[in-house]
Amino acid sequence: MKTGPRAGISTVMKTIIMTAALLIPVSAFAGEEPIEKEHVKLTKLSLDTSAGWLTSGGGNGAALGAGVRLGVGRHFAVGMDLGYGLMATPNSSMQDRWWFVPTMAVVVPARIGGRDFTFDVGAGLGLGTASGYAGGWSEYSAHPFTATWEFQLMPTVRAHAVASIRVSKTMEVFVRADAAALALPHGSNASMTDSTWILISLGTRFDLL
Repeated sequence: MKTGPRAGISTVMKTIIMTAALLIPVSAFAGEEPIEKEHVKLTKLSLDTSAGWLTSGGGNGAALGAGVRLGVGRHFAVGMDLGYGLMATPNSSMQDRWWFVPTMAVVVPARIGGRDFTFDVGAGLGLGTASGYAGGWSEYSAHPFTATWEFQLMPTVRAHAVASIRVSKTMEVFVRADAAALALPHGSNASMTDSTWILISLGTRFDLL
């Protein structure tokens, strides 16, 4: 089994395909009144906030995220995402992840059951960090900036899929799937578990302009 950077990047793309089926249930968050089509702007700047489940190779935890998204026309968007997550691993250690990733996405708008949906599928290249704490929570809480091992400010590739539904003139709610991998130097002995992550999150999107 491949465990190097190429395997991690391949996992990023496979995960988006596997998790796409999770995006449809966002319709359960719809408001009582449908939003008129005239309220949907073709170009707009929005603020995203989210929280969700973070996992990597058996580790489980939580993550928070924030970002900005600029929709350009009906079928394209660019953005900038920032996030941090912490998870416990099967060997009782702790790992954390943080990322700062510019993104681009293909956008598919749709009107389903009288409601406005937006589906994004995209990717980005930015910076990320993965750290491990062999002593578990006690080590992390005592020395959060002194990890047992770490990969700092590494090039990071990330793919994402988002399904959102507009619930008011200025707000949407969304479900999102992300898969990311650090592009580690050639010859690195890090496992895929230590350099990748998957995030499934729920969030809100507020129109700024």
